[in-house]
Amino acid sequence: MKDKVTFLTDAKFDTNQLILKIKDSSENLSREEKNTLNKIISDFENNDFSLLTPQEINWMKKNDSILWPEYLVFRYNFKNLPKKMELLNAPIHLLIEPVSACNLRCIMCFQIDKTFSDDSNFMGMMKLDLFKKIIDDAVSCNIRELTMASRGEPTLHPDLNKMLEYCKGKFLEFKINSNATKLSDDLIHSILDNDVTSMVFSIDSYTKENFERIRQGGIFEEILRNIKQFKKIRDEQYPNSKCVTRISGVKVDSEQDPIKFKEFWKEHVDEVGMVEMENRWDTYHNPKEVMGNGPCNFLWERMYIWYDGVCNPCDSDYKSELKIGSILNKSIEELWNSEEYQSIRKTHMTGERNLCFPCDRCPNGS
Repeated sequence: MKDKVTFLTDAKFDTNQLILKIKDSSENLSREEKNTLNKIISDFENNDFSLLTPQEINWMKKNDSILWPEYLVFRYNFKNLPKKMELLNAPIHLLIEPVSACNLRCIMCFQIDKTFSDDSNFMGMMKLDLFKKIIDDAVSCNIRELTMASRGEPTLHPDLNKMLEYCKGKFLEFKINSNATKLSDDLIHSILDNDVTSMVFSIDSYTKENFERIRQGGIFEEILRNIKQFKKIRDEQYPNSKCVTRISGVKVDSEQDPIKFKEFWKEHVDEVGMVEMENRWDTYHNPKEVMGNGPCNFLWERMYIWYDGVCNPCDSDYKSELKIGSILNKSIEELWNSEEYQSIRKTHMTGERNLCFPCDRCPNGS
């Protein structure tokens, strides 16, 4: 999948200690999980550490070693099962959209599509009761990763603090994606108090001119101040925080120098990454020639739940042409294994993706 983050920063770990720790801490795993862990250990002992990116390494540094085996099995499944088109009982990764609106108009984002962002049918905020229902359902089917983000900016939700509190301690990976424009001290404390494990700031430049050209409506000095404040509060008041911070940018043109980008932001966050700009940001108007090769891994990896309960396979399809149902009247497992979802997967598996709109013009693929 081309849209995966390329990490510009590095992270190191004592691999000998890692192997010893995970061998000694696997008693709580199921038989199937132990088999997967044995594969991981075998890879490690053969000096194959390709499973470990800065994301995995930094997570393990922040969390007790007793959790490492479960986490590594989860990450192994995340990276490998979708490629094999192997389906678990529920999504490996659940993404919930607290808010569909955004306060910025980034030049590469579907929020600039006024048929979306100016249509009240697409705009709204998730009710707290619905959010809690989804979280309870996610926990019951053992989903290990939750991201709060999708089409909009989650920090615009007035009940975000209550949402974070309800999620505390329920997921191995608990992530928020944000443009960092609304990071108040109160919100920073809520994020850190409630064990968010990954705070991802969507920022694409290290200069005011380029940042404000790309993230239109944003003010560079404000987001820089907010991110510095996040680091200050975390480092000074939460020495045992599990939260890893990341700058994640989209490379939209040659004016963005990845090396300078990394050098500027690595002083303020734990990780710096970048994804290449793709045509998927304008999915519905793409030429069919950009269609990805083979099935899209997302269909075996994740599910999105919009603010109103509508469930979708991905947010490239931001107008829900591929809508698979609603969480209002079905469970996560029912939706994940539904005839609607399986039909889309079958279309991809049988080489008929070109008959499925808008998959027929999306570059995501195997």
